[in-house]
Amino acid sequence: MPTEVPFRLQLAGGTAEQHEFQAYDGYMALAGMARTLSLAANYAETGKIRQRGDYEGRHAVIGSAIRPGSIIVDLTVFLQNTPSEIFGYGAIATAPFFYDLVRRVIARNLGQPTDDTSAITELISKRSGELETLVAINEAPIRQAHGIVGHGISSMQIVGGSNVLNTFNAETKEYVSGNVEDSRPHEAWFSVASFNANSGYGSVYDQSLGRTVPFKMKREVVRNYRTIFSWGLDQYTNRTGRGINATYWRILALDGTPKQYIMTSAIKDETT
Repeated sequence: MPTEVPFRLQLAGGTAEQHEFQAYDGYMALAGMARTLSLAANYAETGKIRQRGDYEGRHAVIGSAIRPGSIIVDLTVFLQNTPSEIFGYGAIATAPFFYDLVRRVIARNLGQPTDDTSAITELISKRSGELETLVAINEAPIRQAHGIVGHGISSMQIVGGSNVLNTFNAETKEYVSGNVEDSRPHEAWFSVASFNANSGYGSVYDQSLGRTVPFKMKREVVRNYRTIFSWGLDQYTNRTGRGINATYWRILALDGTPKQYIMTSAIKDETT
């Protein structure tokens, strides 16, 4: 029997108080959230990242009729497999694991601290590059899900089970929508916190900021430098204190906060 994992989206403010919303922006926003759930569901079901074609996660998310109060949309994710079957965990309940996975995907795209549970922390230790890829491919649908905010309604609350996973509002919309390209070349020392050698997505710990920052790179950069970033991840995993010297440009939020680094080259720094 599949595990049913219920979600609720609640639109509030503006026309939602009259149980109405702007149809185009509203349905596009709901589609964005459904896509985020489907991408996460595919990873939870198969342990693989898919975003194109007829992937399994597309069939896992079922929507119910929209209800008033202000506007309530119920989405149910049906998961056939358990985390122990896919990721080799011990006894861990499927629904809490999936809620934690979705919470992390959303928070990372909003530049928020993730407060990961032990299960997600263990997954990060084993498959950090895959998680960064999952976060990255959800950037567009999460931005799409914000489309209704400010267009008739003021917020969208995402509830998983009985807990609020996040709330989309004017502040989070500004963050996801406001990309500023800083195309000047930068160079810095980083430790590589995660890296997917196939996609080129990952994250580095930036000492000047005191936090990790996601990165991506073009295909030719992946081909030329994947061994350097893989080496850096190995040094990070083994806590050697060594890292890489990377050149990159930046994508910033409107307030100048770095959102993502676009890597262009790197060399090993073995002097530490």
